[in-house]
Amino acid sequence: MKRAQSSIDHATRPPEIAQRTARVLAATPMLTHFTRASERASAIDNLAAILRDGVIRGATRMIRGGTPAVCLCDAPLGELGQIVMRKNRRRYAPFGVAVDKRYAFAMGARPVIYLPWREASRIIPREEWWRVVAIDLERNPPVDWSFEREWRMAGDMRLGARAAVALVESWRDADEIYERFGGDPPCAGVIPIKELLGTL
Repeated sequence: MKRAQSSIDHATRPPEIAQRTARVLAATPMLTHFTRASERASAIDNLAAILRDGVIRGATRMIRGGTPAVCLCDAPLGELGQIVMRKNRRRYAPFGVAVDKRYAFAMGARPVIYLPWREASRIIPREEWWRVVAIDLERNPPVDWSFEREWRMAGDMRLGARAAVALVESWRDADEIYERFGGDPPCAGVIPIKELLGTL
């Protein structure tokens, strides 16, 4: 669907505000959750749904054992570009939310366990398999997602009022988020990561 031209002037959200938000984000221990397009919605639609509902829904995609879980990355702001590179777009799009790591921890999020799957299935009970991310350095090419420093939480993660920072690809996407919420999106800020990080 073609986006309507933005009617909101960047002066209402000058780059300095986003840059200040980014500096605060960089100085605070944060976890990021990226979304992607689905069969029924675009990545920005799914981000808007997270903000509107105030919840990140757990999913079972790429999760062993059938327990829905929320996946987050413990990557510094400057490394987010590596995670949402175009070659990874089947996994992630440059749209998501960042939450305070301490808040996520209090809600039950924990670092995943990186193990070869055969080993994990022997020593970890099935009901805890959602905590495991497979790693296999003997394969060619190796299977290794440990650079994401992934955390997971079983079930859904509720977001406190303005507890999350929205991450979008560009200023145009930031305009759209502001327009969808009448100029007042329910988050602590909107960061266009392409412009601020110079990546993607």
